[in-house]
Amino acid sequence: MNRRECNTLIAKSIIGTTVVPNGIMSYKRKGKILRKGSIIGLVAPAGFVDKERLEKTIANLDHLGLKYKYSDNLLRKHGYLAGPDSMRLNELHDMYADNNIDGIWCVKGGYGTTRILDYLDFDLIRKNKKPLIGYSDITALLNTIHQKTGSPCFHGPIASSTLTDYTNHHLAPIFGLEKHHSILHSESNKAKGLSEDIYSFSTINSGKATGDLVGGNLTLLVSLLGTKHEVKTKNKLVFVEDVGEAPYRIDRMLTQLISAGFFNKVKGILFGIFVGCEQKNEHKQKLQEVIHERIKRLHVPSAYGLSFGHTDDQCTFPIGAKASFDADSGVVVLLKDGY
Repeated sequence: MNRRECNTLIAKSIIGTTVVPNGIMSYKRKGKILRKGSIIGLVAPAGFVDKERLEKTIANLDHLGLKYKYSDNLLRKHGYLAGPDSMRLNELHDMYADNNIDGIWCVKGGYGTTRILDYLDFDLIRKNKKPLIGYSDITALLNTIHQKTGSPCFHGPIASSTLTDYTNHHLAPIFGLEKHHSILHSESNKAKGLSEDIYSFSTINSGKATGDLVGGNLTLLVSLLGTKHEVKTKNKLVFVEDVGEAPYRIDRMLTQLISAGFFNKVKGILFGIFVGCEQKNEHKQKLQEVIHERIKRLHVPSAYGLSFGHTDDQCTFPIGAKASFDADSGVVVLLKDGY
C-alpha cells in the first residue's frame, strides 16, 4: 500500500453507530478505559501487517464506534517483523506520547515483542497511561508494561481478530465495568468440544480462588523466565494458552515453568483453548492428558478449556485485575473496580 492509499484509509475513520457491547461504559477513571469515539493508536510491535489485515482492523473499529490513527510504518516489513526493532519501538512510544490517543491496539501478534522489552521507556509510559490491547506475542508487552508502570493492559483480541458476538460481549472490560462481569464458556467452543478434545472443558483440580490476573501465551511466559521481565505470579490467578505446539512441547514448557517455581504460591491456573495442539497419533499422549498430568500435582484450583486463546470466541482479561475463578464450572468473574 502506498502513502496515498494509507491516507485514504485514514480519511475513512468515522465514529461507528454500534453501541459498545452491553452498554457498559465508565467515565470515572480517565486514561484507564475507552468509550465510544475514543481514538485508538494502531501498532504492529511484532509480526508484519498486510493491507487485508489493516482493512479488517478498520472495519472492526468502525463497528465498535472507535476512531483510529496509525502511521505509514504500520505496513512496513523487515523479514518476519513489522519493521526494524528501533522503528517498532518508536511507533509504540509515539502512541503513548500522543495526548490525542486514548488507547493502543495491536493489529497482529507473531514474533518480535521480546526484542524491544529492554528498550521500553517506562517513565514515558507511566506518565501517559492508556489501555494496551492484544494477545499471543503481545503477552510480553502486556505483563511487562503493567508490572513496571501500572498502565492498563488487556489480554484480548488483536485489532484484526474476528469479532464474534461472544468476543464483542467480553470486550466490556476495556470500556470499564460498572458491575461484576461473568465469563462463561462460549457456546460455539462448547459445541466443538463434543467432537474435538482441545475445545472440551475439564477440571484439573477442583476449588475456587480469587486473585489478580496475569499470564498469556505459554511460549512467551517461558521466554521471559530468568529475565528482568519475568512475570510475577505469587498470589495471582495465572491464565495460559498457546497455538500450534505439539503436546510434548507443551509438556516441556510446563515442566520448565514448574521447575522454575513459576506456579509456586499461585491462587489458580486457567488454561484456554490450545488451538492446533492436538495429538493426531492415537498411540501418543493427548494434549489434555499432558496438561492434567503436569498440573494435577500442584494442588491449586485449575481447569482447561476456558474461552480464550487463538480462537474466534475469546474473552478479555485485564492484566492485574482482581477476579474469582471456579475450577469446577470454569466460570471467571471480573470484580467491579478490581482493576
